[in-house]
Amino acid sequence: MGHNKCGTRSFHKLLRSNGYSSIHYDKGRLARRIQANFTFSRPLLDGIDEYIGYTDMELCGEFYAYRLFPLLDLQYPGSCFVYNTRDVNRWVESRLHHRKGKYARTYLERMQQAFDDHSLTLDDLKRHWVDAWMRHDADLQRYFSGRTNFCRFDITVPDDQAALCRFLRRHGYRVKGNVLPHAGARRPALADS
Repeated sequence: MGHNKCGTRSFHKLLRSNGYSSIHYDKGRLARRIQANFTFSRPLLDGIDEYIGYTDMELCGEFYAYRLFPLLDLQYPGSCFVYNTRDVNRWVESRLHHRKGKYARTYLERMQQAFDDHSLTLDDLKRHWVDAWMRHDADLQRYFSGRTNFCRFDITVPDDQAALCRFLRRHGYRVKGNVLPHAGARRPALADS
């Protein structure tokens, strides 16, 4: 249920490396299918329901399928929901640089068109992203409060990664180890000793 640039590929890789079918982004086809199913009142995962895991369910500046978590929870009882997070400011910076800045430019253009306001700037976009992050975070916390089918974890915290793996094992998934496999992000340079 986390945003892109929050370890979605690593989570996808964790599922795949443990023998579970998972779909990640799929060049936007994943979100487009969910969007079409939503628009035409079909079950959200109709036509893509052969997977166990779904990550990076978005269309840049258009549609964010992970925001449909209450409907997913209703339509697929017994499902587990994983909220992958990180520091919001580092997330914004990562999005700004994603695909050499093309992601941010595309998003800003779509936002300008959607609100018919071509005066919107990158600073407006950054504020929008932080506001959207905070709203999603609050909505998830409120909806899943006291529920056992929800796990929130910070992708940068090893103890949180271990807690995610324990959560999955408690729900019947055979997951080896306690860390996410590395995928996508640049690894930080090692400090000299």
